[in-house]
Amino acid sequence: MNNPQQPQMNIDFSQTTSEVCELEKCKNNTFQQVYQTRKLSPLLSPTGQETMIPIQVFCCAKCGHINKGFLPKE
Repeated sequence: MNNPQQPQMNIDFSQTTSEVCELEKCKNNTFQQVYQTRKLSPLLSPTGQETMIPIQVFCCAKCGHINKGFLPKE
């Protein structure tokens, strides 16, 4: 039977590091999921039409800043 749940992982959180907002004045440690969009030229698109590509990233829940490590590589 197909199980849609992800496998359970035993993680020792004492061996992890907390992410915080990179802005010096903020340093908040909570984030929310947001999307950035990229536009693909019709010349490069497999459909031949301009395409909008959503990219999921995390922004600071307090100030809205997106840490560099959360951004896709250009």
